[in-house]
Amino acid sequence: MSINVIVRVSLGLFATSLVPGAFAQSASGNFAQCLACHSIEKGAPHAVGPNLNGVFGKPIAGASGYVFSKSLRARGGSWTEESLHQWLESPQSYAPGTKMAFAGLKDPAARQEVIDVLKSLH
Repeated sequence: MSINVIVRVSLGLFATSLVPGAFAQSASGNFAQCLACHSIEKGAPHAVGPNLNGVFGKPIAGASGYVFSKSLRARGGSWTEESLHQWLESPQSYAPGTKMAFAGLKDPAARQEVIDVLKSLH
């Protein structure tokens, strides 16, 4: 197991301890990986990655104050179930050269779990 994986898992576990109420339940699943790099509280500053609160339905690479990769900015469109499934399956295939250091979720049910949490954040 690489040090990168150990650090990301440790950060994810630490972050889940900081997540209030309803998010604690979902954070125990596939969404916990997201918390290693993303904030989810409304109005919270961006972390390593952009704040995910309210991202569903918003323009891709549209979070104010975050510098997205050129390839993700060039995608256009908005974060829908379809676009999120593609993104979460393989970020590098969806936007080659993206800054997101995440290999992806191959299991459609795992991706849907993450998408359902994203839809609830507002």
